[in-house]
Amino acid sequence: MPPRTLLVRPQCMRVVQLPVRQIQHPLLRNYTAPASSGSGNQPATPAQDGLPGVSEEAAATAKITGETSPEIDQGTPISEVINRNPEAQKKAPSVLKKDIPGSKREYSTIAPNPRDDNIVDAVDINAAVPPANLAEDVVVDDVSVPGGLVQGAKFPLPSLPLPAQEANIHYRYSPILEQVTNLLMRDGKKATAQSVMTNVIAILRTKGAPKHNPRTPIIPTSPPFESLPSDPIAYLQTAVDSLAPLMRITQQKGSGGFRDPVPAPLALRQRRRRAIMWMIDAADKKKARMNLAERFADEIIAVVEGRSSAWEKRQAVHKTAVAARANLKVKV
Repeated sequence: MPPRTLLVRPQCMRVVQLPVRQIQHPLLRNYTAPASSGSGNQPATPAQDGLPGVSEEAAATAKITGETSPEIDQGTPISEVINRNPEAQKKAPSVLKKDIPGSKREYSTIAPNPRDDNIVDAVDINAAVPPANLAEDVVVDDVSVPGGLVQGAKFPLPSLPLPAQEANIHYRYSPILEQVTNLLMRDGKKATAQSVMTNVIAILRTKGAPKHNPRTPIIPTSPPFESLPSDPIAYLQTAVDSLAPLMRITQQKGSGGFRDPVPAPLALRQRRRRAIMWMIDAADKKKARMNLAERFADEIIAVVEGRSSAWEKRQAVHKTAVAARANLKVKV
């Protein structure tokens, strides 16, 4: 027997809406949906729902359980955060561990509020009554001002007048040390040149005192040779300033289409540059098994002892300058 077919008219069908059963989750009993901003039915972001911070939530929990509440205004101590997690105690740096006395990183937020009334933003020198939160006396513009460390400030007021230009961070090293480092630099790798210069200074410290050669024209202001290994900067400056030429040779148009050599004086930085370049060229010609720091340090010692081939270049320049001094034209 074939199966029967049931025909249903569309007009007879009706959609019935059943009541939805509400599930009350324990974490969502007291939850109140935030009001919509009118831009649609999109949910609010965490920054818009106004949830409390971690410290505020910990303070509310401590108030209910009766425990000690953290300082919300000062911040949560880092030591307290580390003590909560045993895994963090193992991986925490030594400066953040609680068992080390004198730790300076006690709180994660120690910066005071700039709107706090207890902080003095400026000191009025002409004020008749000094502020009450100043403790020591500080001289500002040759005027004794009661005060020193302002409450809320981390450091005391600077003493006037301010230090000179030599105290700047860019002038904390010797000028000749900076110049040698820049001339040793290749392809813009200054960190590599600084590392080479550090090794050169370390090698000069370990070497003995150089032997004095009476034929070598060492500058008269150089320290005794016995003290040079203890001061490698003076060691380097003695070698460079002693080797530095006084003049350079330029070509000037003369009679008959020829060019005559004419000596010209050099400034201090120009003299040192030529001496350093001569030393670098002589160091590059040494044995290849030595690195650059060892070759350059050996060349510095050779210059002071008078064994370097760079002395021949200096003598040739001075000899040519003395012979060509007749080509100078002085305007009267």
